[in-house]
Amino acid sequence: MLGWLYVTLERWVCARSSRLDRFCRRIPRGYVQRLSEAKLVRTLRYAWRRSPAQRERWRNAGVKFRDLRSANVLRHIPFMTGSDLVERPEAFFCVPEDELIHMVGSSGTTGAHKRIFLTQEDLEHQVCMLGALVRRFPGVKRAAAMLLLDDPSWCAGTIARRSFEEARVFGLLANTSRDIHDQVELLRNYHIDLLMSTPAYVHRLALESHVPVSELGLKYLMVGGQSFTETFRAEMEAAWGAKLINSYASAETLCGLASECPVQDGLHVAEGDHWLEIVDPTTGEVLDEGDEGEIVMTTLSRRGMPLVRYRTKDLASFLPRGERCACGMPLRKISRIRGRTDDMLIIGTGNNVYPDEVDAAVLAIPGVTDYQLTVEKDGYRDVVHLVVESSDGLDTLKSALFDALMQVNSIRVSHDHTKTLTVGRLEVVRPGELSQGRPKTRRIVDRRATGPS
Repeated sequence: MLGWLYVTLERWVCARSSRLDRFCRRIPRGYVQRLSEAKLVRTLRYAWRRSPAQRERWRNAGVKFRDLRSANVLRHIPFMTGSDLVERPEAFFCVPEDELIHMVGSSGTTGAHKRIFLTQEDLEHQVCMLGALVRRFPGVKRAAAMLLLDDPSWCAGTIARRSFEEARVFGLLANTSRDIHDQVELLRNYHIDLLMSTPAYVHRLALESHVPVSELGLKYLMVGGQSFTETFRAEMEAAWGAKLINSYASAETLCGLASECPVQDGLHVAEGDHWLEIVDPTTGEVLDEGDEGEIVMTTLSRRGMPLVRYRTKDLASFLPRGERCACGMPLRKISRIRGRTDDMLIIGTGNNVYPDEVDAAVLAIPGVTDYQLTVEKDGYRDVVHLVVESSDGLDTLKSALFDALMQVNSIRVSHDHTKTLTVGRLEVVRPGELSQGRPKTRRIVDRRATGPS
């Protein structure tokens, strides 16, 4: 019954026809949800039949094949975690190994590299989807991706290049190890419209450019991989004269799960390819719409190694369904990623500190492009160390760094009132040093279990 809709939406992704684009924007949202659930059921049955390890895990949890009829069964299926993809990815293969001719790896920011194996068909489909995303931004003819390209298992560069080709736009890849002057000249000489990178690198370009970046003529800055505040967005848009578009991606989703549209009001989920749940990070229970929790993702279009109920550790919430977005996309939306479950700190006498609170305080310091906050233990006290990237020296920034930490309410209360926290090292390093050798910085590190390094 939904076959015509499936074909239409898949063609919409692949097509460059404005007529088909206008038609798909009028498809009722409920139809998209029904299609997504139909693909979910098909994926669950496919994984049951093709992956003995998956089937055994589900059986042990009391799930039977006849239960795989709707999304309601998901809450009874065990979660997958990042450690599964590090230790035994082959347990989730659904095709013979000789068909898995591509491997993409995570950035390794939070530990060992996770490994995702793909068939040629899987890779081509994902490139097609990301190319469709690039085409959704009016006026883009020339794009660039500025990412770390040295790590052979880090997939972002390859996927970005292929997506530019799919979108029929001129595309460049530029390693973030290049000199900032050279990067700015690339943007200027090739008349780039769209830049893909991390928030920290976009910030660094704006601060260190030898010409005002507003003169470069960019229309869009598409960023991902790190959290940022709305104050940061406003500052970057003012500096560049371009819209800053938030995207949510990972190696596990092959770099494309959700993205803002030009309206910039929540991130549209790629529902034809991913089924999302929001769960309580502690209990694993599915939360009501609007409640913040951990994103759990199931892939819907992957043949070689589908992921079912994969815990991302990323924190967000579903936005109310309400009216269709002003851009016309019939896809539901999630909030900005607030942080990760392994980044949220409990300090002092039980106070929560979220990454976006630290972002708002530290990144507001003029000249600071990135940071890393580390917590260690000294007796009954927590010790907070802060390292920032800046061209200014410690003598200039020391007072501002301390004041920024005290702007975070939980840190200030634990420091001034309960006396269960103290501020340790304040350090300044050159721009780019914190993420050296990695695509992005891990901004919050808790070493209280392991002790000082």
